[in-house]
Formats: sequence, C-alpha cells, structure tokens
Amino acid sequence: MNFYQEVTLIRQPEISLYFIWSKVYTQLHIALVESKNSDNQVSLGVAFPEYRLNSDKKISYLGSKLRVFSQTEAELVALDLSRWLERLTDYVHISPIRSVPKQVNGYAIYKRKQVKSNAERLARHRIKRGDITYEEALQRYLNITTHCDLPFIQMHSLSGSDFTHKQQFKLFIEKIPATEIGKEGFNAYGLSQNTAVPEF
Repeated sequence: MNFYQEVTLIRQPEISLYFIWSKVYTQLHIALVESKNSDNQVSLGVAFPEYRLNSDKKISYLGSKLRVFSQTEAELVALDLSRWLERLTDYVHISPIRSVPKQVNGYAIYKRKQVKSNAERLARHRIKRGDITYEEALQRYLNITTHCDLPFIQMHSLSGSDFTHKQQFKLFIEKIPATEIGKEGFNAYGLSQNTAVPEF
C-alpha cells in the first residue's frame, strides 16, 4: 500500500459521531462495491488510526478518522471519495491523496467480526421455514443477547428490493497486529481476514 486518503469526521453538537460513521461508511461501501474485480475482491483497504480497544474496561472506540489505502494513486483518483461523500461535506474533511510515509509503525489487519447470536439475524433465518412470522421468530430469540466489545458501525443492509424493510446490523471491526501486508485483497467494506495496511 503506497498511497492513502484520510477522512476526518467533524464532531457536531447535535449529531452523534456514530450517526456520521453510519452515513460515511454506507457511501464508502457502495463505492467499494463498484470497484470489485472479477474475483469479487477490492484492491482498496481501510484503517482506523484512532482505533482503541481496552478489554479490561470494555471500552472500544473507532475514533473520528478513516484512511483508505491503495497501491497506486490512480486507484484513489478512480475511487473519487469526494464524489461519494459530497452530501456529507458539512460532516467530513477529506485530505488530498498522499504517499504512505517511508517509516511506518507496523501493520494491522482490520477485519469484520460476525457475531453469531444476533436475534434479528436468527429470526430472519428461522422464518425461511415458512411456518411462523418474523415477529413470532423475533420473540423467540429476543432473550439471546448479542455481546461483543469490539467497535462497530451501524449499517443498513443494501440487499433486497423493499427499502422500508432494510435490515440494520452492526459491522463489528477487529484489529489484529501483523508483520507484513499480504496480497489477498479486501472485501467491499475495505476489510480483510488476512491483508494488512500500514500503521503510522
């Protein structure tokens, strides 16, 4: 990863940073979906430079910065973050494209962590049998608590045809130190199970 752009979320007294993250990341996800290659991979990865996780005190924090990395400057030019985030100009600052510093502090993998005990997901899966309604299935699974201490972004599923029934989900993000970058690529959230990005 040789180039990056940094998006800084601007704190607003009347709007939660979580709400801004949701809007920004939804737009980034759509942009990355459009840049998938024939292997369903994306060449652009993300990092959260202010990411914090204190497992003892159960404090997690994404911060207010997002970096989007690429191998070439042309990839970031083609992504055109400013176009995708143009409706959010009051809430974000987008840096120019920059070269990754020669000296970095190491590497990290940012990956999606899927939590298995989500009541809404279990209810959606259960109704596929066709013998109960979504509401009945949800009641059965409400006592299952979803507990994960990782930072997350609240997202809306973009799949399906009925906008009024879009499902919400938490995109939990786990950070793992790495010794090298790797070459597998990223998913449409800019995250990867094996490919790292520079830390600085």
